[in-house]
Amino acid sequence: MHAGDYRYEHFTTKRLLQDIRFGRSAPRQGDALPEFDLATTDGGRVNKTDFVGDRPLLLILGSITCPMTASAMPALKRLYAQFGEQIAFLMVNVREAHPGENFPQPGTVEDKLEHARALGDMYEIPWTVAVDDVDGTLHRALNGKPNAAFLADREGKVVFRALWARDEGGLRRALESVSRGESPVKRESRAMLLPVARAMGHVHRVMGIAGPRARRDLLLAGTAMALAGMVATALRPLSPDWRGVAASAVLGVATAAEVGSVALWIL
Repeated sequence: MHAGDYRYEHFTTKRLLQDIRFGRSAPRQGDALPEFDLATTDGGRVNKTDFVGDRPLLLILGSITCPMTASAMPALKRLYAQFGEQIAFLMVNVREAHPGENFPQPGTVEDKLEHARALGDMYEIPWTVAVDDVDGTLHRALNGKPNAAFLADREGKVVFRALWARDEGGLRRALESVSRGESPVKRESRAMLLPVARAMGHVHRVMGIAGPRARRDLLLAGTAMALAGMVATALRPLSPDWRGVAASAVLGVATAAEVGSVALWIL
């Protein structure tokens, strides 16, 4: 991924397809976590050497316009409450997943810091929040996924990666292993169906935060996701995660019924 392609203004189907799996350049178990030296929302800086030789590090990627980030936050807080004294947590605010009028792609580090502060305030994140540079040097080195998580050991080597930080079970098992000084049995989590379904319950609210352009772009680029988000708004008093699961199931059944009707008509 080139820096020139990084700061897109519109979410597209191509971007959606690129986000659903790790590419070959993504760091994997045994690879060194990329070097970084990042500004933090409290006015300081954080770099890789702050953790190497001290504590393992869970590095989480996210943005305020990302429904996957919204869905992941409660799970990450539970994990932080359990492992935060043994393992460092770091949220890195990256490019906006769904840029809109309210939160366009940042043009400066200060713009990005403002977005990161809004992210930290909205979800009351209790661990350090930092920002990548505007061209996404660290994010691109990590393969540019919107809400991936990378777990590194005390030597700074990746021992586990999750495509979506919402995979609480996969992350918990990896964190348990690392807290015991062991390597996780599983090298990665590619869980897709349930994390994405849960995030559908957050789509409507997060697109509202981003702005009308983000909502339109999602409707064009990921129609099924946009529709699931709309259906989910009618499924209160379920929690957002379970509204997303229920909405995804409703749309799945409706789609299967429509396909079945067409098949019967053809036959």
